[in-house]
Amino acid sequence: MTNIVLRVENLTKRFGKTTAIRDVSFKIKTGEVVGFVGLNGAGKSTTINSILGFICPSDGEIEIFDQLSTPTNAFKSHQQLGFASGDMALFESLTGEQYLSFALHQYKIRDRSRLDELIDIFKPELAKKIGDLSRGNRQKVALIAAFMASPKLVVLDEPSSGLDPLMQQRFLELVRAEQERGTTIFMSSHYLNEVVDVCTRIILIRSGQIVRDFPAKELSIEGGKTVRVVSRHKLPGLKGAEDVKIEKTARGTDISFIYKGSTASLQAWLGGLPQLVDFSVSDNTVEMALEDLYEKESS
Repeated sequence: MTNIVLRVENLTKRFGKTTAIRDVSFKIKTGEVVGFVGLNGAGKSTTINSILGFICPSDGEIEIFDQLSTPTNAFKSHQQLGFASGDMALFESLTGEQYLSFALHQYKIRDRSRLDELIDIFKPELAKKIGDLSRGNRQKVALIAAFMASPKLVVLDEPSSGLDPLMQQRFLELVRAEQERGTTIFMSSHYLNEVVDVCTRIILIRSGQIVRDFPAKELSIEGGKTVRVVSRHKLPGLKGAEDVKIEKTARGTDISFIYKGSTASLQAWLGGLPQLVDFSVSDNTVEMALEDLYEKESS
């Protein structure tokens, strides 16, 4: 047995004349937390649904735990796999407690201790029928069900969608704890900051194709910083400054730019500026970093 938990090779899915994903390939090793990132319609959910056996790929192979996965034998891998999505269909006529008890039975688990731990983390409303729950509480139930069997692999599609900020933070804490336990997690998310926060690696998909696969820390590094300086004196150049904009104002020369060099060099440059009137430095958003990546891959 290798340390590859999930292998996707040349995965293609066509819906009539439309190709949703094309030649998608990647491997995920034991213990990795991998973020699957892309704009709406990029192919994230189609890829995930193919991995889980919810839809049948047009071409390509999927291997989970060293076994080929198909819609007919997906149940075998699902015994070691947890799943939750932001719009997951649950049994609406059951209460949250009844649904989780049913899931325990499906996994053939008699010990409720792990379930009780997760209930304490998310504090869902379990007495109400799922159909009467808010979106956030439905998502809590789905996440508890995904993790309660201590699966080796957890696949998440927009997992924190609908959660309030406190519950989002608890979800991220849970992911970190699971990583320490050696759980492998593959998750798509619209909240890019949470991807950078917990993921070890990011796979970027665009128009149905993988365009980049890289360490998560590079996303925040590539975003750089936005620097704005107002001075009454001509400013020296700074290596690493990009997209420089200069404007004359009543206070002097207003210069703004994106900086992607070292923090020490920026501090030294600011400290040596003559007749400095004002300055500000702020981190670029992860969204801006992603836009930069998309532009690079398109050029």
